[in-house]
Amino acid sequence: MAFSNTEITQIEQCMDFFMKKRRPAPFIRDEVDLQYRIDDQSVIICEVRNVMERIIESPVVKITLNRTRRGWKVFGMSQSHEWVAVFDKPLQTFSDAIRMVEDDECGCFFG
Repeated sequence: MAFSNTEITQIEQCMDFFMKKRRPAPFIRDEVDLQYRIDDQSVIICEVRNVMERIIESPVVKITLNRTRRGWKVFGMSQSHEWVAVFDKPLQTFSDAIRMVEDDECGCFFG
């Protein structure tokens, strides 16, 4: 089941705040940028690079709503290009999840 309109509004508000803090400076965004998309029950944050006239999108973070467990799971992309859960325990709100990504205490999202 996809997100409700209320959930989408809350996600977009959190992501707007996150993107203002995390996106590269405007003058370099043609070369490297940070973008997100909402895909079914997940929000995926990607690094987008322009390499030799080709756009390369590299997923960095996936935050997924698990309605049965009533929480948000945060995944990072492994070197083998598979999503790996960062914590076993789901977080209560999307805001909590994006705050954890923003803090990146483990260095598994943005180095």
